[in-house]
Amino acid sequence: MKHFDIAVLGAGSGLIIMEGALAAGKSVAVIEKGAFGGTCLNRGCIPSKMLVYPADLIRDAERGERVGISFDKPSIDWAKVSRRMWRQIDVTQDLDRDISKMKGVTVFRGEGSFVDKNTLNITMNEGGTENITADKIIIATGSKSRIPDMEGLNDVGYLTSESFFGDQFPKKPYDSLLIIGGGFTALEFAHVFSAFGTKVTVAVRSETILRGLDEEIPPFVRKQLEDVGVTFLYEAVPQRIRVEGEQKIMTFRDRQTGEEYEAGAQEVLLAPGIVPNTSSLNLGAVGVNTDKNGYVITDEKLRTNVAGIYAIGDVNGKFPLRHKANYEAEILNNILFGDDTRVASYEAVPSAVFTHPQVGSVGMSEKEARAQYGDKVRVNRYHYSDVIAGISMGYSKNRPDDGFAKVITLDDKRILGVHVVGPQAGTIVQPWAYLMNAGGPGQADKPGTWLPVEHGMTIHPTFSELTAWPLIYPLD
Repeated sequence: MKHFDIAVLGAGSGLIIMEGALAAGKSVAVIEKGAFGGTCLNRGCIPSKMLVYPADLIRDAERGERVGISFDKPSIDWAKVSRRMWRQIDVTQDLDRDISKMKGVTVFRGEGSFVDKNTLNITMNEGGTENITADKIIIATGSKSRIPDMEGLNDVGYLTSESFFGDQFPKKPYDSLLIIGGGFTALEFAHVFSAFGTKVTVAVRSETILRGLDEEIPPFVRKQLEDVGVTFLYEAVPQRIRVEGEQKIMTFRDRQTGEEYEAGAQEVLLAPGIVPNTSSLNLGAVGVNTDKNGYVITDEKLRTNVAGIYAIGDVNGKFPLRHKANYEAEILNNILFGDDTRVASYEAVPSAVFTHPQVGSVGMSEKEARAQYGDKVRVNRYHYSDVIAGISMGYSKNRPDDGFAKVITLDDKRILGVHVVGPQAGTIVQPWAYLMNAGGPGQADKPGTWLPVEHGMTIHPTFSELTAWPLIYPLD
């Protein structure tokens, strides 16, 4: 039985742990049954942005007349858009090959599960099993789309972000698309396909989209998407689905009235949320604690309740964002191979929603801030039309798409939250995330350093990475 210093379950952000272990002279096992790079590289933030940017261009062109520039209706070369996306996904195949050649790394192409706290049983993709042992094991298995239990669903068929960026990728944009869910993924797809000419309907179980963001953001985004043709169904609980001609017809129940109604489309995309990839890990064999939804419970040092077992990324249920997972991996590297001084903090986790318009957010919503601090909270807003950069883009006070920045602070000037909706919102929010990380351990006596960048999170993928990554992940 082979023994390793470190075993990493999952080849997404877990690869950062692998790199840290190799730098420390440790032997590493990487267990991965699917494509290297994880959700982000293969079926998430990176391939989706290859579709989002063309969609952004279309929406920008539609606004050109405001500043005196008119365009003909865009001609979409879907084949070229698709080729560029697949080329980017294919880069991860090189990652797989390169890692397999690294000295000190052994790659196991299969699915691992616990036998005991130091032993993993790996069901190999090509057949058979293999057992290995490791001093420390890191769970970085990520998450997958949650599939609702619905009559007729398996018979009719459906899309998820996994299958869309796989064997169900369309040869052309859909004529119509029904999206189930109101979160980041759902609204990103709504933006992309509505821009490409698809008739999009978004069905949400709750009373709002983008739950968890500041309460002023969801209605603004909804209005802008409705203005470009997206239809929203709220309080819509899926009941069953059937095929009728070339349409997939879904029956919904209204949560408030109990009445049933139908909505149909050429295709259905399920994006109602995610579940952790923990069901096959056999965590019960070692007593690793999970919450009611199956997420691995970790502390500020990414430790589980079992000594020597850690968890990072989506699988621990704390903000399903790639930059959050990378942040946790860097902290864990410090804990395992450094001076063990850093701990994870989730008070300033920045995020972006690449929809129409873009949303950037970090910290508390106004509602959360007032609940905790009451009258000490100060809220200040500026609209895009309040600055010349926004005016030059055609934003004005009398237009409903005049986006805004909302800064929430305390009397003592402490930053509680910043929320932006409009062009480049994610990049605009990023400096505030750094500021919220300033003044932490070891920083007070070092003004002017880039420690807030190192100790914070940089939204992925945004142009903010252009200045952060040369420091965090230098190429030389």
